[in-house]
Amino acid sequence: MDGRASPRPEERLQRRVVPYWMLGDTLSAVVLTGLAWFVGRPQLAAHWDTWSPALEQVLLGICLGVLLLGMVTPPLAFARWRYGFLGDLLLLRYGILFVEERAVPVRRMQHVDLVRGPIERLFGLATLVVFTAGNEGSAFRVPGLAIARAQELRDRIVEARGDGRL
Repeated sequence: MDGRASPRPEERLQRRVVPYWMLGDTLSAVVLTGLAWFVGRPQLAAHWDTWSPALEQVLLGICLGVLLLGMVTPPLAFARWRYGFLGDLLLLRYGILFVEERAVPVRRMQHVDLVRGPIERLFGLATLVVFTAGNEGSAFRVPGLAIARAQELRDRIVEARGDGRL
């Protein structure tokens, strides 16, 4: 190592990705905890001889914890997410507890998609999905982009590849 710090991506996702993630995570948590509470709890109580009110309180705590995570993790993920280009490399940095940094050469990118689900459209967001050659991590996503920015990134990748393919 020569002591130099690796380049860090500087661009941020759109701030409105936080409520988008909160909505998605909270809806998922509500479904999961609803199943646990209204389906799992009666089944456990009926088939587990040692089921007690204390265990019911533990299950309630777990359900509330899952709901809380749905509200807490989106702002933390947003604070960490960065992306950007350095020459022909797309740099990504994301994660909460485990931070992942990726540098993906444009020459390894096979094709690029823009994805906009119904809730993303509601928030005016798009996700850039890039498929690469190779086995590990052969696809990655850059969520929470403004539509115009996602299109710019897609066009830049296609232009950098030099073959005009999407």
